[in-house]
Amino acid sequence: MKLDRVSQLLNQGLADLRDVRRHLNYSFQQVEHLPATLADTTEAQLESVEAFTGRFARAVDLLVNKVLRSLDRVELKADGTLLDVVNRAEKRGLVNRATELREMKDVRNIIAHDYAGAKAAEVFTYCREQKPVFDAICDRVVAYASPLVADISQRT
Repeated sequence: MKLDRVSQLLNQGLADLRDVRRHLNYSFQQVEHLPATLADTTEAQLESVEAFTGRFARAVDLLVNKVLRSLDRVELKADGTLLDVVNRAEKRGLVNRATELREMKDVRNIIAHDYAGAKAAEVFTYCREQKPVFDAICDRVVAYASPLVADISQRT
């Protein structure tokens, strides 16, 4: 794939990440005051919790599967496993520990398969606690990737 096309994919991924984060922030504001146990929450509040955790899961997916993989392609890294992607993010200084993103992906899988909501309180607590970590990772990714996209755009 040509470098300008890969750069376009990365740029689109960054734009999508910005939009997804805006939606995630809105959902977070709706649920940040709720008790971690979700005790005595209304159906409407539980719906907001589900929206928040679902948006968190999709945002993590977008970051790892679209943005970080596109970044690897821009930097001419070989395609690899999830482990390869998150390890390279750590080497770039985008995450403090690769395990941060791996845990987020694991929780994303729990969210996707917790059909009855049996783990809703546990997942909610995790997502709420990890949102600032996720935000910091996204900020570092954007700061790292945006100049690369701009540089490629100027060259082509």
